[in-house]
Amino acid sequence: MNYGIYKNARNASWQCLIDCNVISLPINPIAIADKYDLKCKLVDPKTIKGTSGEIRKKVDGSVVILFNANHPKVIQAFTIMHEIGHYVLGYLGNEPLSRNYNSIRPEEEQAADRFAADILMPACVLWGLNIHTPEEIAKLCNVSMQAATIRAERMEILYQRNKFLLHPLERQAYAQFGRFIQNYKR
Repeated sequence: MNYGIYKNARNASWQCLIDCNVISLPINPIAIADKYDLKCKLVDPKTIKGTSGEIRKKVDGSVVILFNANHPKVIQAFTIMHEIGHYVLGYLGNEPLSRNYNSIRPEEEQAADRFAADILMPACVLWGLNIHTPEEIAKLCNVSMQAATIRAERMEILYQRNKFLLHPLERQAYAQFGRFIQNYKR
């Protein structure tokens, strides 16, 4: 992924945590959607073009996130945050009723995934708790083992670099989790 796109998604995730006053894990994606006036709706998989979910802008300008009722809660949470990522990062386009799926760029999907991962499993909080394994991440963040494994691999790189809390937004997001980090019991 282009570093500029990565950095934008990462910074947007910190800003979202700050704006939504998130102070503990696991994250409640529907509460975050509510902060942005986005409605979330469980739907039959036949009504959505994607297998997990999609975000639609209605004619009246409101935005709804549709997500697969048949998927496990951990997949639904990631899907909702991914779709919120499209909204926050400005990847909705101007077409009412649905997104133009022919114009979705792979970078936009990667950025929405990065945003979702960074919200659901904030690296600075995992670092503050000294969390390393996929099992610990999955349990703490209420995410799938697949998402937790990918995050654990990324965390190992971040631990090696030891470059946490360098950005002001990251420091501010980390500070919001201060009480949670201080009181966390394994």
